[in-house]
Amino acid sequence: MSKEQTDTNAQKSSALKFDDILFTVGEFGKWQKILCFLVSLIGIMTAMNTLGQVFMAADTDHWCRVAHWDKANCTTGQFDDWECLKAKRNASIPLIVTNKETGEKDYDRCHMYDVRKLEFKPGMNATDYTNKIIDCSNGWVFDTTQYKTTIISEFELVCDAQTASSFLQSVYFAGLLFGSFFFGSVADWLGRKPTVFISTILFMLASIGNTFSPNFFAYMLLRFFVAAGGIGSYLVAYVLACEFIGPNKRVLVGISVQIFPSIGLSILPLIAYFVPTWRPLQLLIAVPTILYLLLYFYFPESARWQISKGRYRQAETTLRKLAKSNKRDFPEDVFTNANIRAAQAETHSAAKQTAFGLFASPNMCIKTLNMMFNWAVNSMVYYGLGLSTSDLGVDDYVAAAISGLVEFPSLIFCLFALQYGRRYNLSGSMLIGGIACVITAFLEMGIVRTVIAMIGKFCITASFATIYVVSGEIFPTPVRSAGMGLSSTAARVAGILSPYILQLKTVWEPLPFILFGSLSILAGLLALLLPETNHKKLPETLEEGEAFGKPRCFGGGDNEDNIAMVTMTMKDADMQQELDNHAYETTLEIDKKI
Repeated sequence: MSKEQTDTNAQKSSALKFDDILFTVGEFGKWQKILCFLVSLIGIMTAMNTLGQVFMAADTDHWCRVAHWDKANCTTGQFDDWECLKAKRNASIPLIVTNKETGEKDYDRCHMYDVRKLEFKPGMNATDYTNKIIDCSNGWVFDTTQYKTTIISEFELVCDAQTASSFLQSVYFAGLLFGSFFFGSVADWLGRKPTVFISTILFMLASIGNTFSPNFFAYMLLRFFVAAGGIGSYLVAYVLACEFIGPNKRVLVGISVQIFPSIGLSILPLIAYFVPTWRPLQLLIAVPTILYLLLYFYFPESARWQISKGRYRQAETTLRKLAKSNKRDFPEDVFTNANIRAAQAETHSAAKQTAFGLFASPNMCIKTLNMMFNWAVNSMVYYGLGLSTSDLGVDDYVAAAISGLVEFPSLIFCLFALQYGRRYNLSGSMLIGGIACVITAFLEMGIVRTVIAMIGKFCITASFATIYVVSGEIFPTPVRSAGMGLSSTAARVAGILSPYILQLKTVWEPLPFILFGSLSILAGLLALLLPETNHKKLPETLEEGEAFGKPRCFGGGDNEDNIAMVTMTMKDADMQQELDNHAYETTLEIDKKI
């Protein structure tokens, strides 16, 4: 190689392109695999806590309690305790029409006959002696045949207080929103490793403390911090791991790591089946978080973050350990004084581009709004389907287990499908998932309804995984974190709304699934307007971001991407010993994705 070529390559690598360094020290060696596995373990408990309320706040049958009948016994040997409770219900609770079309009736949950001056006798029928109906005044009796205790029964969140459980889940999603922003910002300022430690402690203390909540308000407050700490620990640890992964493995790792939350969702119904009491159940999904503190001793600080903060010698030490673990030689000419000065200049220049630039030009603005809408719909439908498993007409435990298990083939599908394109996979999964939701709305409860709903869950899981990848590839490098943060905000706001959308079934039973399906279909159609990012050189500036996929009506050319395609393989990169590959300058920023 001539001296001119060497000088050119040195100049091109002067900005310390981190992905180029990873090609040399190993982009996915033994050390990174162990790190990704440990990070993934956090996702198991985070997922359990997110959907744990499906069982801890399960809606069980209930009716008004007649206090002075509590000690009244049924005839010995004629009824067991449960039959005696039902006999008291039959004698004190009126029947109401629950389905006007079929004339189906059920016992009123919030009113009772006025039997305050009557003594209970087995076989008595209230309609024989009174027709006066009053509100519940002495609490409620709850059906304990399936769930021994729930927060609904213990805190009496029924009738006038029945919306509290939906509000409670919205508070949890608000905690996710707060944790994403707060710990994401702390991680950028303080560092990835200490932030993981701080958020893990919060997650542990809040989840264990929630077991001993004395009232609803304490439970609600602690649920907020469970969400904030859980998403903070998982988010930042995930970022830390992804920042050590090379470009060729990022899609593989990004999809594979999401399998572990699915494991948590699949295990949760089994645990809940054997532990039908909410406090012990909460304790069981809280105690394992103590083990996460041990991860602190294995986690390194992110070398990519160290470089962004100008801590080049610390980054060099971290990367030397990585190279040694992967049995690679560390390139001695990377952290030269000249390269460090060039990196400092480039960092200063990139810092001038802010999130406002995402809305400053027409094409970039439309793409950003499109991504935010797709994130919002994905989050709303994903959590809406997860929280509505009890509305499918099959056993709650079975429905929840199937809902978790169906995510495995969905994520495996993504690993292969994304190799052939992003846009059509995102659009297709949203469209099919939306159609499945609409069909589900008009099916009778039972196996068929469950199967169609799970097709929707399969597709929405696939689209959720795909949109993570698409977002990281569409937003320009200097504002990629900001773009992901905006998308995450939209997703969290939609997550807050999803429990209330489920409450619309009281207005019209099919309405929640129709809304989920219609929004998913609309998002799928809008996804077709996004540019294809597979095998494309990703935008490094806001100007490139505006040109990327620019349609003709905005002044774009015949080439919809306006950016050169990348076809370099890992073998090609290994053949080039110089750090001159600009095809992989971008990183798939995951730190704002959750």
